[in-house]
Amino acid sequence: MTNWRDFDPALADVLTKLPDGGVLVISGTGGFMQFRRDADSLLAEVSNESADDEPRLRDRGWELVDSWSGLWRRRFDRPATGDAATAVVDEVGYALRRVWGWTGLEGFSYQSWREINKRVLGLFPKTEERPLSWPGLKLAQRAEGERVDD
Repeated sequence: MTNWRDFDPALADVLTKLPDGGVLVISGTGGFMQFRRDADSLLAEVSNESADDEPRLRDRGWELVDSWSGLWRRRFDRPATGDAATAVVDEVGYALRRVWGWTGLEGFSYQSWREINKRVLGLFPKTEERPLSWPGLKLAQRAEGERVDD
């Protein structure tokens, strides 16, 4: 799937199902989008390898995290419904399409996992990553261990 009309509702659906500790990274040539969910919120990050268009993103609540990589971040309330998730997707789409001019998702792929915090012997913290699959995105899924930024 490389067109936004099909991708946007599929992504909104995934965001309503992403579990606590869940991470979704969608990447391709020139940039990426990442979502990280916790109990109260959803963190969205986008990058276009450029810090350009700072006022257009700041005015919409985005924060520049890293000027070298052009990484922008915005925190949203946890999208429990399709409408809330659609609002997140619309905002990410604004940054990617209207500010940076992305035209499609040709060649993009994703990785997704859930981070589970445990204690070893009841004392030592350990985080395990369990892979998640989202076939509805209709993007290639990168194998575990493959670099997301390739």
